[in-house]
Amino acid sequence: MLRWLPLLLTVISVSAVPAISPPQAEAESGILQRRYAEGSVLHYLMTGNNDGRQYTILATDIVKRDANRRYYEEVAWSGLTSNEQQALTLVSLAMRQTLSLDDPATYLKVPDLSNVQPLMIGPITDTLTFYSDLLLATKAQLVQPGQSTYVARTAPNSWADGQRVLLGQDVVDFSLKVDAVDPVEHTETLLIQHLPPPALHVQLPAKWMEEPTSVKPNNFVQISRQNDEFVAETGKETFDVRLTVDTRDGHIVSAAMHNPVVLRVRTCKDRQLTQCDPETSKTILREITWKLVP
Repeated sequence: MLRWLPLLLTVISVSAVPAISPPQAEAESGILQRRYAEGSVLHYLMTGNNDGRQYTILATDIVKRDANRRYYEEVAWSGLTSNEQQALTLVSLAMRQTLSLDDPATYLKVPDLSNVQPLMIGPITDTLTFYSDLLLATKAQLVQPGQSTYVARTAPNSWADGQRVLLGQDVVDFSLKVDAVDPVEHTETLLIQHLPPPALHVQLPAKWMEEPTSVKPNNFVQISRQNDEFVAETGKETFDVRLTVDTRDGHIVSAAMHNPVVLRVRTCKDRQLTQCDPETSKTILREITWKLVP
């Protein structure tokens, strides 16, 4: 299954979260902030287990500046290993993912996924999840152990590619908390939980999809094309993301994602989802790590 896309740019416009502190703020002030240095290079190893589909992939992250002197990070992907025995295509090797906490409105965006091989959608969108979560934490200025905040959301996120995934939406609220601060190692560990909102906000095109899988309304929906049929899925999705951040310059040291999805599934003969097989249920579990390597 393709990766369903969470959060991303909508995080930037959350008005309930305080603004990031001025760039001249010092690390010793206790403000969590990304401080870029042009030309710096970081290497990350990402591992993924998508319901049994396992992979590792390397990300090389270079800090650059654009014509407006804004910092951004350019990520190149390489070194894919997979139990599906796939290799990166030339298109995937040539792709450059851009990220920025200095100018998120320009650079923290979903790239064109239509030409990317399906296995790459997970690494790309999971990286965006880690950065959007870090953006929320820096805006909220969470720096003390136990400090927390909650951000409610209503606008759905979409990962539909128009080819295989015809409809893909989720909505999550955010619960952010400082798990630990280590002044010796200069790190701060954050827990960001992505939780179902108390009201329905995703598009459910068929009546049978409206029955919730838990006490809260469904917050996930996906309709994908499979040969001449359509697979419709709806249910509850949550994320637990743990980020460890270097407090001196705000770069990510490590990240881990625990992402279960509880779904109701029907295979249908028509796009309107009226001629469908009996309903089945399934639980998908994704575990993702992202670690700094020498």
